[in-house]
Amino acid sequence: MTISVILPTYNERETIVPLVGEILSAVPEAEVLVVDDDSPDQTWALVEQASAGDPRVRVLRRIGRRGLPSALADGIAQAKGAAVVWLDADGSMPAAVIPVLVARLEVAEVAVASRYVRGGQDTRTSRVRVGTSWLINAFAALLLGWGVRDYTSGFIAVRQAVLDRVPLRTHYAYGDYCIDFLYRVAQAGFRIEEIPYRCGERRGGETKTAPDLRQFVGLGLTYVVSILRLRFR
Repeated sequence: MTISVILPTYNERETIVPLVGEILSAVPEAEVLVVDDDSPDQTWALVEQASAGDPRVRVLRRIGRRGLPSALADGIAQAKGAAVVWLDADGSMPAAVIPVLVARLEVAEVAVASRYVRGGQDTRTSRVRVGTSWLINAFAALLLGWGVRDYTSGFIAVRQAVLDRVPLRTHYAYGDYCIDFLYRVAQAGFRIEEIPYRCGERRGGETKTAPDLRQFVGLGLTYVVSILRLRFR
């Protein structure tokens, strides 16, 4: 199965080149699409320089557009693979999990790297962030279905044919796009399998979505509202 790996980036200069190398070591046959929102630290330029001459790596530099869901959607539109994988570019999600996810697409339409199935773990040092993420996902599973435990994973492999029928919705601002996507995939009758993995700390740079505790709590409330809308709309 041909594979496209999408990396949405914004100021990920510290992590992006090693991560691309790790992905190509894990799945040498894959293409890697770096979708960069015109990073001020020139993440896009660094990738172009480091991967010059390697046709497996492509850079999509977006000027005048920002946002994780739309970056993923633009990457999906450019992807050539029958299987599409996406993950964070901060190094917290190990590239070695990618071939395991893709292998599960032989029996399922969607494979999710999960912190909350047996063998999975969230090893981030902030207990507040770890606990809040667990609570949000437990709430999502309670209202939307226990067929998924990690609704906010953001580390996913999916058959391109599924994305043709259930495209990402780009009006979301944060990771609640993932809750929406997995819920609609399940509602459409596609099989979802979760693969355990260990989520670690970002290797460099700063988080873009909730850099302090106040904003993190606000982000959590945004996720709760999204869950309630999906359940009771």
